Amino acid sequence: PAAEEAGRGYAALRAGQYDEAVAAFDRALQADPALRHVRKDLAYTLLRRGDREEARDHFDRLRREDPSDEQSALEYAFLCYETRRVQEARRTFHMLRLAAKDERVRQTAAEAFQNVDRPLREGIERWSEAVRRAPQQWSAHEELAQLAEMRDELALAAEHYELAWKLRPQKLELLLALGRVWRELGQEDRARAALATALKRGSTRVSEQAREMLRGEAPQTELAMPAAPATPVQAAILAAAPLPALEMGERSLAGSYLNDAYRYFRMAVEEEPDNAKAQYLLGVTANLLQKDEEALRWFAMARRARDAAIAERARESYLALKPRYSRFRTEAWVIPFVSTRWRGTFAFGQVKAQWRRPWLPVEPYLSLRFVGDSAGARQASKALLPLYLSEKSLIAAVGASRALHRTTFAWFEAGRSWAYGEQRFYEPRWRWDARGGISLLKGWGTLLGGREGGLFHEVNLDGVFASRFRNNMLAYVQNRSGYTFAPMPGGTQCQVYAVWNVTGDRRGEYWGNFAEAGLGVRVLSPALPQGMSWRAEFVRGAHLRNESNPWGPNYWDFRTGIWYARTRY
Repeated sequence: PAAEEAGRGYAALRAGQYDEAVAAFDRALQADPALRHVRKDLAYTLLRRGDREEARDHFDRLRREDPSDEQSALEYAFLCYETRRVQEARRTFHMLRLAAKDERVRQTAAEAFQNVDRPLREGIERWSEAVRRAPQQWSAHEELAQLAEMRDELALAAEHYELAWKLRPQKLELLLALGRVWRELGQEDRARAALATALKRGSTRVSEQAREMLRGEAPQTELAMPAAPATPVQAAILAAAPLPALEMGERSLAGSYLNDAYRYFRMAVEEEPDNAKAQYLLGVTANLLQKDEEALRWFAMARRARDAAIAERARESYLALKPRYSRFRTEAWVIPFVSTRWRGTFAFGQVKAQWRRPWLPVEPYLSLRFVGDSAGARQASKALLPLYLSEKSLIAAVGASRALHRTTFAWFEAGRSWAYGEQRFYEPRWRWDARGGISLLKGWGTLLGGREGGLFHEVNLDGVFASRFRNNMLAYVQNRSGYTFAPMPGGTQCQVYAVWNVTGDRRGEYWGNFAEAGLGVRVLSPALPQGMSWRAEFVRGAHLRNESNPWGPNYWDFRTGIWYARTRY
């Protein structure tokens, strides 16, 4: 029966049916536990299925039954490390690097031992320094004790578990660790006393663990943890003034010990829930640890701080993270400008409500666009304005967008356009409208809104389809290169730049094929509403296609206006 079940298991394994293979190997081993090759193949099959703990236990049995099976011992050590049995992994790697007969196993074990031991050794050094600087910080003693236990420095572990418990006597989980270490040191009476105290005074969970560690023995009252007088060193530690958790967190963060900093800042927030500085620094640390959604919550709280500097930094961090996790946002932008080339005023704008769902490949949205020109421009130019300027419309649409890269996105929307005001005789007031494309915006150097001055370059690349222009497709390349001045004392900041643009279209329209170059200035000021900037440009342009062009091949244009954009989450 064992051979038949093993055969079924190997057949299932060849077919990639791991569940059936595991079940068959289990039945074979129940019939004949001595089938070592079946047990080893069962362990590897469990690994393929992702059952690391069960695979670890089978490799443990294989190495115990045959100490010469060094490969099983090596697999066991790696699986101990992966399942957080660091102490056992280190011991097994250490044994193999010293005693393995297979050179390959010995070298692998030696390398793995160093990879396990080095972080423990460095951690012990770091936390030893931490408890020297802040001897009454119980969590530092606990951290040091845990690392020492994993590295088999049991006396050091016992010393600091005991100190941690005396500094934090209500944390009775420390007595479980203390009992475990004292037992390994051969101090059975002290171990039983610690476990008995945990059993009698601890929570249900702690009491159950203590009962298991006592191996069913019913402890007597005399087993309670003795209140032994502290040694002179312990007395000095217990009498020392504790270092605030916030300061410990700042020291850890300055040293790039992020996990330690995170632990201390959490403690600081627990001790002072309204401490905005602790909230902000906890958000910073969580962000560095890639816990961005948690960081967002802490930044949201810290941005309400009374300290203006902390509130501003928290607000900036919050706004930087919020777009990635917001489920809903509204966006609005408007660009009114005056053009000497077209002798009039024009305005473009859009309001958009957008939804984000993690399970959707795109972000759907509702859109309302506004396009308009001044009456004077229409009367002066009659029907000579190009299509993209000669328009007064409101366009309601449903659309979707998708981020292709941090600086690039694709979009498409479709809806109905309603023309208001004076119309060309051949144009209907209501019409179908569809448009979409791909947009890229990238900047290099010192951009507007920074705290310093310097050179910059910006590029906008857009490919757009628009049914409004007789199903035309247009490509825009816009470049701005120049210098950003540092903010003035009042906060006003400006850029001066050279501009060169190229536009082309599929249908060969004169107004859709031109190149232009010139100079420009852009200003950002606290006197303007947030999100608004002023821009002026003076350019010389040339049409690249001149069929049906009533204006001539070249032109001068001075255009000035504002750009206003806001996003709310």
